[in-house]
Amino acid sequence: MKHFLKGAAAVAIVMFILMLIHIIFNVMGTDLNKYVNNVVEILLASSFATVIYQALIRKEQNDDARK
Repeated sequence: MKHFLKGAAAVAIVMFILMLIHIIFNVMGTDLNKYVNNVVEILLASSFATVIYQALIRKEQNDDARK
């Protein structure tokens, strides 16, 4: 259950950052869909979420390796 919550936290962080970026660009009048393909954005977001998740569970992995 801990891993699920950490994964959900990583996804929430990435979603918040993406929404913030889109809001800022929309206020400036720039359409991000012209410049960034949705598939590329999804791949980058999922990679970033995976990196955050790995950082969150690094301590547990180190503790398990020592046992």
